Amino acid sequence: MRRFVRVTGVLIEPVGHLWATFSPATGETALLNDESAAILELLESDPAGTDAICATLASESCSDVVSLVELIEASWPRLIEAGLVREQPRP
Repeated sequence: MRRFVRVTGVLIEPVGHLWATFSPATGETALLNDESAAILELLESDPAGTDAICATLASESCSDVVSLVELIEASWPRLIEAGLVREQPRP
């Protein structure tokens, strides 16, 4: 199972209906939707994978875990490319 960690020093702030993030890894700012911002918030304290992220989001939003899996899986490439998260190496 793939697990991800939030890059140290990432900043995130609400801007209207989006979220602005700054990545110290790239030196760039990006705009994110609510789901991507929630992923960053959940990764702030501990590494996690898609299943754990979906379970937490489903319990907080009354959404269906199954419907969240595709959405969260599709978010990882953009978050990695933006320098906001990285895949945790396997031990």
